[in-house]
Amino acid sequence: MLARRGLSVALCSPALTGSFLASSPASAAGGNSGTAFVCTGKENGSSTPGLGLLPRPTRLEADARYTCSGGPGRTIPATGHFVGSANASCVAVNSPTGREKIRYADGRRSVIDYTSSTVVRLSTVTLVILNGTVTEGRGKGRTARRTVATLATRVPAADCLLPAPVNHAAGGVQLDVGPA
Repeated sequence: MLARRGLSVALCSPALTGSFLASSPASAAGGNSGTAFVCTGKENGSSTPGLGLLPRPTRLEADARYTCSGGPGRTIPATGHFVGSANASCVAVNSPTGREKIRYADGRRSVIDYTSSTVVRLSTVTLVILNGTVTEGRGKGRTARRTVATLATRVPAADCLLPAPVNHAAGGVQLDVGPA
C-alpha cells in the first residue's frame, strides 16, 4: 500500500508531467537569452491562520525543492520560498497572489511576483496555477507560471469538521519561466 506522501506524489505527478510536456523546450536556465526553462519538484506549504470552514484572509507560505533544466541533458537543483495571501477555507482558496524567491545551486537567484491565479479543486486534489513575472535575477523580465498540485488526506468536508484547523499541504510543483 502506498504511503500518503507517495500517493500524493503519484496523483499529482501526472498533472505536472502533462504540463511539463506541453511547455516549450527547455534550454539554458542561465540567463535572459534563449527559450524558457522549467523547474519541477515537491513543496511543503502552510497557512496562517489554519484553514477552517469559512473563508478568511490567510497568509500562505511554502518551501519547494526543484530540479531545473540547464540545457539538453543538464539539470541544476534549486530551492524556492513562496509567501503569499488568499481568502481561503478548507474547501476553497480564492485568488492567491505572492512572491517567490529562488536560489539555484550555482549561487544565482530569481524573484518572481505572482499577480494572478486560477484554482481548481476536484474532490481531494487541488491545482493552483499562479501567473507572474520574474522581477529580479535569472530570467528577469520573463513570464512565470507556478503550478502546484496537492492531495488532501481526507475528504474536504471532513477537514472542515475537525477541531484543529487544516494548516499544511504537501504536493508537486512546477515552475515554467517563458519568454518576456
